[in-house]
Amino acid sequence: MSSINNIHKRFALILIDPQNGFINDGYWSRMFPIGQSTPILETFHRIVLFLRSIPNPDLIPILISETGFSYRDREIFEPIINEISQRRFSSITHIYKPHTNLSICPGVHQWLQKQLESKLDIVIGGCTITSCIRDSSIQIQKMFPQLNLFVDENLCAARKDNYIPRCKKCLERYMIYGSPPIQDCTICLNKDLAKQTISPVQLAFQQMKDAGVNVIDNYSLTTNS
Repeated sequence: MSSINNIHKRFALILIDPQNGFINDGYWSRMFPIGQSTPILETFHRIVLFLRSIPNPDLIPILISETGFSYRDREIFEPIINEISQRRFSSITHIYKPHTNLSICPGVHQWLQKQLESKLDIVIGGCTITSCIRDSSIQIQKMFPQLNLFVDENLCAARKDNYIPRCKKCLERYMIYGSPPIQDCTICLNKDLAKQTISPVQLAFQQMKDAGVNVIDNYSLTTNS
């Protein structure tokens, strides 16, 4: 909550693929066991709350990417669109993203350049952490090293299995083949060896940090005056 000693920040928001295809009975969600997309649905609801908490919606540029689903799956999660409409966010840019790297999509470079010239922070949310969030944020940081780029963990998600820590061998198997955790791996199951394990989500965040991206758990909407 803002106080008399705080001023509202101006920033720009990137929402990567907040689409129906990633949740519930959507096309991508159906490729995995029931419940795997739950963290993504929960994050979409947190994005709604974040949008609702912004005190100056008319001053916040938003870029929303959409990947190549068909029909209803391609639509943006309805509560997000409703919140944007009801709060009267006026600067909305929609970008079609047929791959994991948002930075090379037509129109994105110009949009980012405009935010850089306006000296705005860039906050990224959406899905998934281990794919489009990671790849896009790293490439944006390379393209615009002067940007204050933030990936907000609270506004991002991946499927449930990708939060499970794995040993090096299991993680390599996941990175190459997308394999699920091995239930009988003695290293992964040994609590005494927990320091030797890392989840795909943790690895993705570490890769972002190594590339110079600011990974945070809750972007503040105010700053001390």
